[in-house]
Amino acid sequence: MLRHLKVDVWGGAGEHGRSCYRVEGEELSILLDCGGKKEYGGIYPQIVADQVRSLNSVFLSHAHEDHMAALPLLLQYGYMGDIWLTRETHRQLPAYARAWRSYVMSQGMKIPYEATDWEKLHYRFLDEETQEDGWVSIFPGLRICFGPSGHLPGAVWMLIELEGILVFYSGDYSSESSLLQATMPDLSLLKGRQIDVAIVDAAYGDSPEKQSFHLAQLLDKLDSVHKRGGHVLLPVPLIGRGLDLIVEINEQHPKLPIAAEINLIHEWERLSQWSTANRWLRSDSLSKIDKAISKVKHITGEVDRRLILKGEPHIILSTDGMMLTEPARSYGKWLSDNSKHAIVFTGHLSEDAHMSTEEKCEFVSIRYKIHQGLPDVQKMVLELQPLQVLLVHADVDKTERLITHLAKLGYDKVHDQLIQQSNS
Repeated sequence: MLRHLKVDVWGGAGEHGRSCYRVEGEELSILLDCGGKKEYGGIYPQIVADQVRSLNSVFLSHAHEDHMAALPLLLQYGYMGDIWLTRETHRQLPAYARAWRSYVMSQGMKIPYEATDWEKLHYRFLDEETQEDGWVSIFPGLRICFGPSGHLPGAVWMLIELEGILVFYSGDYSSESSLLQATMPDLSLLKGRQIDVAIVDAAYGDSPEKQSFHLAQLLDKLDSVHKRGGHVLLPVPLIGRGLDLIVEINEQHPKLPIAAEINLIHEWERLSQWSTANRWLRSDSLSKIDKAISKVKHITGEVDRRLILKGEPHIILSTDGMMLTEPARSYGKWLSDNSKHAIVFTGHLSEDAHMSTEEKCEFVSIRYKIHQGLPDVQKMVLELQPLQVLLVHADVDKTERLITHLAKLGYDKVHDQLIQQSNS
């Protein structure tokens, strides 16, 4: 029987966005992520003020807005403790804080904290305080180990020991990135014990497809649009799947011309530095990245954008995967009046990011996997064998269908009562 353990969902289960999970033991409590949701100008977690003041520590899995955008709100509720994260995630925070602010302002809304509040948070780095046994000691009764989750550089899964109870948090997890490492906890860390609760990324619900299926669809679409004489806009996050995409395009369709915004290229070049690559990338990634980047045309401003659009058809990569901010929105306007062109979304689309049915250009959504679906979740829970599982990052319908599929496959440890907390 579990010792005292309570998981409060402040956001992120039964929905896509605003990931935020409070875990409570007998005396200690922690928070896993504190993100926003890109809908209606910004939705924040259902934070319980009294419980924030009693938090012993906060852990951040990665820098995407749906996991970090609400962190400064914790200051307003009296949290004075540490934010634990990797050095690489910390480096990315300012860019994603600006991206969140840009999104909120573009929707005519106001952020409920000051930009300077990010500097008031106290950060500590997991990868700089790891002990020889793989654990990081936080407090007496609280320690953590971690590893790359394959979602983006700096992103991690976490195995947390809270007063003797083991909690696994996958963060955003993908084992199918072309470039990024993704590991799982070494069984030696458990010392024969079972994980009590696993909080598992299940963003794709019961979707059974592997990366190769989606990638083939995507590459076929890029090729067909190019052959009809059209540009393709690929809106992508500043850090993440964009680099995978240019590598895949270069390897499988090397004659397709690619252009990218300069801020994306700077990020890709930085990731090819050895210190970053060694920690976060697969061993064979560097040569692939160098070859792909060398073929990408640089877009440094408005003049370059118009020259690219007036020239031969290109695959154009721009920041903002939901195309809610500049320059992606302007690209959309420029391409929208010609049916030869296409805008291809490869990630999640929020309520604010709808595909137009009135424009002439083609709008299409083709997934590039950076989360988990049915086979991935099944593999993870069967490998970890946790006593309880909380499936997160997908709406209620997707989650319930996934639970049904897992039960048919013989896994009966996914508990509905945990899921129901997302609706409270």
